[in-house]
Amino acid sequence: MARTRRRLIVKDRKKTALRIAFAVLALIVLAGIATLAYFIIKKAQTKFVTRELPLLDPSVCSGTGDGLLYVRDGMLHFYSFKDEDSNFTRGLKSGANPKGVAGTDGIKVVYSENALQIVGTDFDTTPDGRIIAVRCGRTHVAVCSRAANGRETITVFTSAGQNIKAFEYEPGCLMDFGFSEASGATIWTMELATDSGSPRTTVSTFDLERMSSTGVITVSGQLVEDIFFTSSSVFVVGTESLIRYSASANREVYRVQLYGYRVADVSLAGDAPLLMLVPRDEEDITEMSSIRLMKVQQKDVAGESAVTVTLPASPVGCHLAGGSLVVTTANSVVMFDPSGAQIASQALPVGVTTRSEKLDEHHILLERSGEFVLLTVGK
Repeated sequence: MARTRRRLIVKDRKKTALRIAFAVLALIVLAGIATLAYFIIKKAQTKFVTRELPLLDPSVCSGTGDGLLYVRDGMLHFYSFKDEDSNFTRGLKSGANPKGVAGTDGIKVVYSENALQIVGTDFDTTPDGRIIAVRCGRTHVAVCSRAANGRETITVFTSAGQNIKAFEYEPGCLMDFGFSEASGATIWTMELATDSGSPRTTVSTFDLERMSSTGVITVSGQLVEDIFFTSSSVFVVGTESLIRYSASANREVYRVQLYGYRVADVSLAGDAPLLMLVPRDEEDITEMSSIRLMKVQQKDVAGESAVTVTLPASPVGCHLAGGSLVVTTANSVVMFDPSGAQIASQALPVGVTTRSEKLDEHHILLERSGEFVLLTVGK
């Protein structure tokens, strides 16, 4: 009798264990179904939002990351992407003839050929010479001006208009300048020398908070076309190769050959830098049938991967936004992931698009016969 009871107990334990196992398995299956459904729904959700803008063919216009800064009818306007209370319209100084506007979420400016007005200050800034270009960081603005003798000066101002630093260059030496994407307080400059018979480019970085030089990079044998920064890297885009330097020591880490392509756009929104490559001898995107996407790693080796993406017929614009390729046509927008797979498409309700301009990682400005639409790419 005792043996029979023990057998019954063993059988009950086995049944209980089986029931628990089936219950756990059911939970796992349900969790898998729920996860799959989540990703299917997420993928199916719209990646794009369009919004009509009250620009009415502005004379000058620029994206600032947090909105759109533009001049119309002699007035300076700001249109915020997120907060209507941040919108403003302000008069320009008497006699001002705006040449351009520039800005970030931290500082905004409007400038003519001989004066700069920082939004929020009560006075104009007048660098020596004619203003050639203006760049904005998060807390500073850099103005390049050219004197009558051809000598160029980059003057750096704070958001309050205080002159804190000047860099001077001999005629024809300065090629470009800007602010680091990773650190808005770091300014970089690019100088070109050809006295040796071979192009030699020097890239210098300067920390405006510590007021000290942070590095010098020299590239020989090819021209430098662009520079972009991350927290751990300085990427130099040359006519022949992409070169990664360590941000801490300015030491070259690796090179990736471009083989007849040029880098037309860069996105830093994904897990690794994504580059859009187009044939060097082709300039008009509307006549291209395909482009290449290349992804590189921020490690000791590039680990690059590249794919060719066939474009929709008659593209108006191709941009890297939010870590993906976004292609606009006359009446639609299509998104591809870094592997070249199409992941979203949507008709544009604005009709025929005649212009497509990337403002930042998540905003593209579309134009149709003088009317403007903001295309927001899902984050």
